Amino acid sequence: MSPPAPDTEILALASEIGDARVVVGIPSFNNGHSIGHVAATAAHGLAFAFPGVRSLVLNSDGGSTDGTPARFREHVDAARGFIGGDAGDAIRAASIRYRGPSGKGSAFRDIFDVASRVGATAVVVLDADLRSVTPEWIARLASPVESGEFDFVAPLYRRHKFDGTITNSIIYPMTAALYGGNVRQPIGGDFGVGAPLLRAYLDADVWATDVARFGIDIWMTTTALAGHFRVAQAHLGAKVHDPKDPGSHLAKMLVEVVGTAFGLLEQYESVWTNGIPSGSAQTLGDALDSPHDPVSVDVGRMLEQFRFGVETLTPVYEIAIPAALLRQIAATAASHGSEPFGDVLWTRVVYAFAAAFRRRAIARDQLLSSLTPLYLGRVASFILENKDRSDEEAEEQVQLLARTFRSLRSDFVAAWRTERSKP
Repeated sequence: MSPPAPDTEILALASEIGDARVVVGIPSFNNGHSIGHVAATAAHGLAFAFPGVRSLVLNSDGGSTDGTPARFREHVDAARGFIGGDAGDAIRAASIRYRGPSGKGSAFRDIFDVASRVGATAVVVLDADLRSVTPEWIARLASPVESGEFDFVAPLYRRHKFDGTITNSIIYPMTAALYGGNVRQPIGGDFGVGAPLLRAYLDADVWATDVARFGIDIWMTTTALAGHFRVAQAHLGAKVHDPKDPGSHLAKMLVEVVGTAFGLLEQYESVWTNGIPSGSAQTLGDALDSPHDPVSVDVGRMLEQFRFGVETLTPVYEIAIPAALLRQIAATAASHGSEPFGDVLWTRVVYAFAAAFRRRAIARDQLLSSLTPLYLGRVASFILENKDRSDEEAEEQVQLLARTFRSLRSDFVAAWRTERSKP
């Protein structure tokens, strides 16, 4: 599955730009209401962090019908005019229609392709619907890789205790336990990438797979960690976006992101089954005390979906997880929230699903979908236990879960190797 050959638009754009030391890429699809702010802020950030340095703000669009590319260009041009002088003239702007399957990953690939062709030493990617982005984000994400000190800078956001539930309950603790680094926001969406890692991304044979549609964020982070690139994380303050009720909106995202993460376990098996690197990614910058949005959750609905899922999906669970775990899950579901979905039980469930994903006992999409009710039960339990705690106190509970994932890591490695040895 080789990546598509560069099309004439990319070649022409690279030729027109000539060279750009820093590229800020913004993937989009019908983000006309929000991309202007992100684009203008990116231009101001480049002028602040790299005054007079040739740079590019690049929109990689998926065929928007709401005028997103025009809004992007309008706001970058206005920002360049406001900046003025050599600093404004050094910033270029361009919008391209990305190729390949519809999705954020395809948008990223064309951003990376253009950045490589114009000789960029640093690439920053930003979500198109950010409301909290500031010019300082560009400096914090780009400068550490442009200087050559790091290859990858992940975001470190200040978040509401009930925001980022897929990250907090699965992706962060599992990634930290298996690959090291302790990157707190491995699917944050806003990253800084240096030239060596940029080349590795472009050379990867994934751009015709689901990574091109979804899962690009966890793929980028895992590739950096598993490839032993120099990884850091930078304080960015709050990420203000449109928080979603875990019981209403996140089921599809769970299947997509966790499926990608489980697939990466197969790709990087030789890395994570042979010991975990010591140490953590360096944290850059001072913490920013910026306000975040409240998060609305419907615990009752989550618990009902949890109970109903356990009742109806037992045949799937009997294939995916050990009987002893299933009995504990059933008892927790029957308690209607009075019995916690504890850290050890949840960790064993996630690891059991990862092993079942590997052995393909049932269709992978069916398996991943069946994890959703259990995830909602775990999130509901976390919310009930932490409803009266501060964000900082709830974060301590997330760290306890991460330690549990690490403590049970050897059991998971043994189970994974057992599955591998079966005929």
